[in-house]
Amino acid sequence: MKTALLGLALILLNGCARRYRVEGMIVSIRRDPATLTVSHRAIPGFMPAMTMPFPVEKPSTLESLSPGDRICFDLLIRNNRSRLANISTRRTDPNDEDFIPVAQKKLPLSAPVPDFQLSDHTGASIRLSNLQGRVVAINFIYTRCPLPDVCPRLTSTFAHLQRRFESRTDLALLSITLDPRYDTPEILAAYAASAGARPPAWRMLTGPESDITSIARSFGLLHWAEEGVIVHSSYTAVITRDGRLAALVEGSTYPAAQLADLIAHFLDNGE
Repeated sequence: MKTALLGLALILLNGCARRYRVEGMIVSIRRDPATLTVSHRAIPGFMPAMTMPFPVEKPSTLESLSPGDRICFDLLIRNNRSRLANISTRRTDPNDEDFIPVAQKKLPLSAPVPDFQLSDHTGASIRLSNLQGRVVAINFIYTRCPLPDVCPRLTSTFAHLQRRFESRTDLALLSITLDPRYDTPEILAAYAASAGARPPAWRMLTGPESDITSIARSFGLLHWAEEGVIVHSSYTAVITRDGRLAALVEGSTYPAAQLADLIAHFLDNGE
């Protein structure tokens, strides 16, 4: 709250009209009045990275937005008031070379997440339903991923979450391998050690390939083997304490602090 008030003060102290193009992640949405709480990147020469609420110029734009969406927007400052305009999501464009389609059977937000059972890197059996009462974050990686800005970055982001919320026992982090034929519990244990993953806060999971494919598709993720690597889209799912899908964050290149701010919202609001 203090950080948000500081940000608001910085805005109000600047009376002249200004426009800034900003990137961030939606933490929460309020319909009346139309407001987005956004964890955003630093705005050079104006304000640091922080999480704060902003009025929205066109309330109708909220209809297509959800918590966890990565967005770009114009921050307009005029007459000591701020508002967001020209909001666009950073979903993959089908005209881009790197476009990977979304699985057709992706769960809608607020839907109950189907139960599943996998094995963690210690060999213990983990069932999603046994984690009810905690907020759960799930990402998908594989240990042989050659791209530093994909699986290693997703893993680094979860390491950030583990550090930030180390005093909490109501958050569970699950990293599911997309390469279960290679990523045995032993391989995952070595990878977990290198990443600093410590159960029960953070577990690396593997299991039958068909089960993992089904889980991945429920979150919109597609993957396949191609020329010795696994091509895959990237989604991080956030699940509420009662087992419902709260947010799906696309990609891997967002600042780790933004995902942490989103998760903090669900932890602190008892969701």
